[in-house]
Amino acid sequence: MTTPLRHFRFTPLHRDLLIAGTCVISQGIYLAASGAAKGQTGFPLDDAWIYQTYARNLAQTGQWAFVPGVPSTGSTSILWTLLLAPGHALSMDAFWWTQLLGLVMLILTALGSARLFVTPNLRQPLAIGLAVALEWHLVWAAASGMETLLFTGLIVWFWLWLRRHDPAAMNHSWRQGLVFGVWGGLLMLARPEGVVALGIAGLYGVISPGQWGRKLIWGMAAGIGFSIFLIPFFGLNYAIAGQIWPNTFYAKQMEYQALWQIPYWRRLLDQLFLPVVGAQILLLPGFVSEVLGIFREHKYSDSVPIIWTLVHLGLYAARLPVVYQHGRYAIPVISILVIFGIRGMLQLARPRSQRISIRLASLTWLTSTLVLFPVALIILGAPAYRRDVAFIQDEMVSAAQWVAENTDTHSMIAAHDIGALGYIAPRQILDLAGLISPDVIPSMTDANQLTVFILQSDAEYLVAFPRWSDSYAIMLASPHFCAVWVASERESYIARSDLGPMTVYRISREGGCPVTRQASVVRNRGD
Repeated sequence: MTTPLRHFRFTPLHRDLLIAGTCVISQGIYLAASGAAKGQTGFPLDDAWIYQTYARNLAQTGQWAFVPGVPSTGSTSILWTLLLAPGHALSMDAFWWTQLLGLVMLILTALGSARLFVTPNLRQPLAIGLAVALEWHLVWAAASGMETLLFTGLIVWFWLWLRRHDPAAMNHSWRQGLVFGVWGGLLMLARPEGVVALGIAGLYGVISPGQWGRKLIWGMAAGIGFSIFLIPFFGLNYAIAGQIWPNTFYAKQMEYQALWQIPYWRRLLDQLFLPVVGAQILLLPGFVSEVLGIFREHKYSDSVPIIWTLVHLGLYAARLPVVYQHGRYAIPVISILVIFGIRGMLQLARPRSQRISIRLASLTWLTSTLVLFPVALIILGAPAYRRDVAFIQDEMVSAAQWVAENTDTHSMIAAHDIGALGYIAPRQILDLAGLISPDVIPSMTDANQLTVFILQSDAEYLVAFPRWSDSYAIMLASPHFCAVWVASERESYIARSDLGPMTVYRISREGGCPVTRQASVVRNRGD
């Protein structure tokens, strides 16, 4: 008598369902760790609240603005903001709508990664898909409320589309060129650096075999497809801020320009190190083997994602060499590392070798990788996510709640971290990070200039970390900023950073502060 299991056949549908289910479990672990299951919802980055504020204002007022009535270009990802807006327009819970979107992006990234290479069996795509679904950075990004996984997923599916519509194989069809340009536009709307992927893929299309006349037509069609998005994108930014790129493009580079003094090779090593923190470090031998094989066998179409990975990290090392928030700018390359790393590992490993040393080494490598991905998710990723959410809740969110309860709705608030503040306590905002107040950008790293800028504004309060930078430490030591509230006053407060605690200052243009209150707040701050 036969059993049902004997007739069971594992199909691509089963593979995809298993991968999608793993994504659900992975993100669920993070949310449970942060307390979301008990109603304690929050995001691990203040920037996530910036997107929520833009999306809410877009849904409720139709304006592209952080502060209603004051258009601005502080939203880096237009596409992510548009996806968030329905959650506010339909009066849904914004947090859970955002988490649903993040889950969808994680599933699409995992399924796209599993499909990048076609193989006769399902072992390789299943391993790749599950690894992506369990990789702790990618799950963190999915639950972060940010556009990172949207960009990552689009990048993966773009490479998948390019492999299946290789310009040379398609004889540089102008129709495919048009679609190619549209892909570039979507990547740019997800994150401006999406144009880098388009440029690298476009260069590959130009140098691939084919008639130059058809290449020219293909390129012109790609330009038309890209322009459908590029012209409105540049037009919106220029009409609002007088610059063709979002303010974040300029503000972030200005704020962290001091890092350019570090030798480039060290900045590049930092960027290269970020994507391998976790189980994927075991995939490096397979990744290197796969890359060497690609160039040895002249599989240049397979090299395009690899080249993009190196260029992406190299550009960030050059212009924005930051490593905070688990290297969130480097996270999009992790899927490429996982795809090529597992592909190379499965080709190198010899678990059935006649030599016992090779067999044992292969089994140890495969088993360690299999175990370490879920272990890193639970031991490394989930606790990090919980700490990050708690940090934002204790510092930014609690400060925003104080402002909402203790200031007039018409007050102007100066702040460096504007996300939770703008969402919870809608006020006129003077953004000292320059995202929605670009006039501050030339002064943002000089204590004296920044002090003058604030004092010449209409701001009544300043919300900032007292040790955000050397410039802030100098500025906030002046008698013009009188501490009136500090996050550490809360009984449940736990210090998680050397920057804080977050403090609210009343701005005194005369230069005098009440001695008793100031001394009390300073004691609570631990200064």
